[in-house]
Amino acid sequence: MDKAPNEILRQYWGYPGFRGSQAEIIASVMEGRDVIALLPTGGGKSLCYQVPGLAMPGLCLVVSPLLALMEDQVADLKARGIRAMSLSGKLRQEDLIRKLDNAEFGNFDFLYLSPERLGQDLVLERLKTLEINLIAIDEAHCISQWGFDFRPAYRKCAILRDLHPGVPMMALTATATPEVLTDVEKSLAMQAPRTFRDSVHRPNIVYSLQPTEDKNYRLRKLLGEHPGSAIVYVQTRRATVALASYLNGQGIKADAFHGGLDGDRKSKLLRDWQGGSLRVMVATNAFGMGIDKADVRLVVHYEVPETLEHYFQEAGRAGRDGNPARAELLLAPGDIARSREHYLGSLPEVRDVLSTYRKINAFFKLPYGELAEGPFSFRFSDFCETYHLPVPETFNALELLDRQGVLSLSQQFWQATRVQFICGKDTLWNYMDTYPGLQPAIQVLLRTYGGVFDFPTPLDLRSLAARLSVTETTLLEYLKQLEKDGLLELETAQGDLEIRFLVPREDERTIYALSGAIEQRLKVKREKVGQMASYLTNDRVCRQVQLLRYFGEISAQPCGSCDVCQAKKPLDAKALREVEEALLSALRQGPKTSRELLQTTGQPESAALNCLQRLLHKGTLVLGAENQYSLS
Repeated sequence: MDKAPNEILRQYWGYPGFRGSQAEIIASVMEGRDVIALLPTGGGKSLCYQVPGLAMPGLCLVVSPLLALMEDQVADLKARGIRAMSLSGKLRQEDLIRKLDNAEFGNFDFLYLSPERLGQDLVLERLKTLEINLIAIDEAHCISQWGFDFRPAYRKCAILRDLHPGVPMMALTATATPEVLTDVEKSLAMQAPRTFRDSVHRPNIVYSLQPTEDKNYRLRKLLGEHPGSAIVYVQTRRATVALASYLNGQGIKADAFHGGLDGDRKSKLLRDWQGGSLRVMVATNAFGMGIDKADVRLVVHYEVPETLEHYFQEAGRAGRDGNPARAELLLAPGDIARSREHYLGSLPEVRDVLSTYRKINAFFKLPYGELAEGPFSFRFSDFCETYHLPVPETFNALELLDRQGVLSLSQQFWQATRVQFICGKDTLWNYMDTYPGLQPAIQVLLRTYGGVFDFPTPLDLRSLAARLSVTETTLLEYLKQLEKDGLLELETAQGDLEIRFLVPREDERTIYALSGAIEQRLKVKREKVGQMASYLTNDRVCRQVQLLRYFGEISAQPCGSCDVCQAKKPLDAKALREVEEALLSALRQGPKTSRELLQTTGQPESAALNCLQRLLHKGTLVLGAENQYSLS
């Protein structure tokens, strides 16, 4: 395509011009230079490789860590009339070859693939033959062992330099410390790269911490003060369900999102949330990269996140439209100690990783010295129960094995269903006459599966439900009713994890060869959790300044709006007297907690708490055993 970048931008995206460092980044790669681009969330990273990918002859190769992110970007490019494809999901050998043929001969502009694909000889051989114009490594912080989201498979990206030594390489990320950026440059063998760092400063977001003894009350208050779309992050699946239920009970439309949901449920939740019919998404960090909604007004961390990188990335989903937004972190007494225990208390040592590795091989009866064919799906709880294993430590051990490239671990919900009719056909015809509501389901079964009277037959619940225009849950209820009435036998099984083994089983040799890397990973994790705790306890430096300095922006200035900045603002004498009088007037009616005083008086929280401390110090008030203030 022989067009200038500005012309391509206007034609396909409709933007009048580039912003930030985009134009310089694009010019650099079109000159053949390697580039490291650190751009904020929502800062238009994808345009930095998509525009030059269209402007230069050949195919732009994009390495991306998330299937959902790849599929979204490919769908977006196709919708704009741009030819893009991805090597995503489970592909049979013939399908993979067909896609690679299309990449070579089909005049495609973009090819997306995961870093794990670079471990396949077939893919590497075919990549050699492609006319690549640009290599883009998205979420490049995943390549660094110092990063919060290290993935050893990303180390394979360096082989692309060997396959296409003259092609410019671009590494992109939104969240990386200076140490991580140095590691990225070295790991990718980049040649004198130009580094562009647009400020990650988002002046429209106020980052604030709210100490509280009643998180539900504080959350409800925040949602009342900040109308509009919101995300509430928690640590566990159970907490998403419980908190969403609580909010619905308070008249706030909310739902739960976590890694244990099936794909259809996730898609529906995302559609409802993006469309505005669902106001609040209560989520684990499974609600992560690729979640793009411009008008989120509030992000609340109900519990302490693991690292500052996680916090900043998740908080950055607020206010992408540039309008005012808030990122609030709720902190109860004891939360810091609990978070340390949650993130560090179940960290496995090398011996624990070895033990888990042996047991997962035994669970699937894999022979020593062989590379198992997979993938294998299973219920994680069944595995732990079989060997009497502690759940957190075991999952962390499997996750470490995943990050070290020993196995590939994916969380996904699956349900297998098999049925066999055990009645005569005459009985079945009579039953359909008696229960006509079940007749369509029975007829579809009989038309679709010829052997359903002869042997247990696996069903494709999704396609059957679609043909009947009902949900999978409803179809399953129909089958359970048929089973209850003695017409068929029903077998169901569920799973939530899938494992693919990447190296031959060698037990001690496999694990001890990685012991140094495992110990290093554990060390980094302890440091990251400690940095998060330091942020929570530092009430002297503006929250925004702390975050920006952590990511290398030393000259950051106080925001004036966070909890630290607000606490430093002196009240003028008149305002102070008004707040004090309102508090004293309320307390003349009887003892009250700080929360009751705030509800009764309607005074600004920071000012009221400041005055209560002053009145306690002066001896005007006393604090009782039940945290109630009263006149002395």
